[in-house]
Amino acid sequence: MPNILITGASRGIGLALTKRAIARGDTVFPAVRKEADKAKFGNHPNCHPVIMDVSDTASVENGFAEIDRLLAGKPLDVVINSAAISVPGAVELASMDEYQQTMNTNVVGSARILKYSIPRLRGHDGRVVLITSLWGRASNPLLGSYCASKHAIESLADSARREIGGMNMHVVLVEPGVIRTDMYELQGQEIETQINAMSPDQRQRYEPIYRRYQKLVGGPKGDQTPNVGISAEKCAEGIEKAAFAANPRRRYRVGIDSKVVCLLADLLPASWMDFVLGQSLNNKPL
Repeated sequence: MPNILITGASRGIGLALTKRAIARGDTVFPAVRKEADKAKFGNHPNCHPVIMDVSDTASVENGFAEIDRLLAGKPLDVVINSAAISVPGAVELASMDEYQQTMNTNVVGSARILKYSIPRLRGHDGRVVLITSLWGRASNPLLGSYCASKHAIESLADSARREIGGMNMHVVLVEPGVIRTDMYELQGQEIETQINAMSPDQRQRYEPIYRRYQKLVGGPKGDQTPNVGISAEKCAEGIEKAAFAANPRRRYRVGIDSKVVCLLADLLPASWMDFVLGQSLNNKPL
């Protein structure tokens, strides 16, 4: 059975991946930021939670050192980086602190994972899987920082993959569509908070598009069911194809929305994509 590190394991996709790995009998190292989160995995003999905050270089280095100790000379086979944050907001209104936090966690965090994964995975067909998004290929209103971070991870992975040629390892990207996780579903309340903080002029300009986005993600208090997306479990199945394929592709698209939007982004001029994504925000099918 493989030895697997999964970041962002305390919730969403990372938690689903960890539960599936435990059930298979893999030796899994779920990486979490808080000591209390270790309790989510129970007392499985093949599960070894570690503290690792991808937004902090020392934490990542220490986490990998702890995994080395636990492996005791055995190889690390797969690293799946699913840790990410997303704070919605218009470019004009978002704080620069939010942009810095998103970039540090999503982009520099991916670079940290690559830096410490490559020496441990090369030479034995190991693979590191980076989770981007359909928003790594297209860009949606109110997701400027998140989309920018996912575009950057796409580029980072391409560079790393070309650098490790001939080292007998793989860098693989997974581009899911919308996933129904708490990060997504709680955005309705975040949008409400941001609207309430707007000045009258800002509300006049931006409240309509904020309300349209809020409707899409499930309502102001998370009390409405989002009408888009797939489950974290379904997404985990797609990620595992990338992690365990004998000859993995460079990119995997998970979910119909990812396949459609990424294809359109490759084919359509920017003005047409503006129209398509505007329609999507109005809850109209692509």
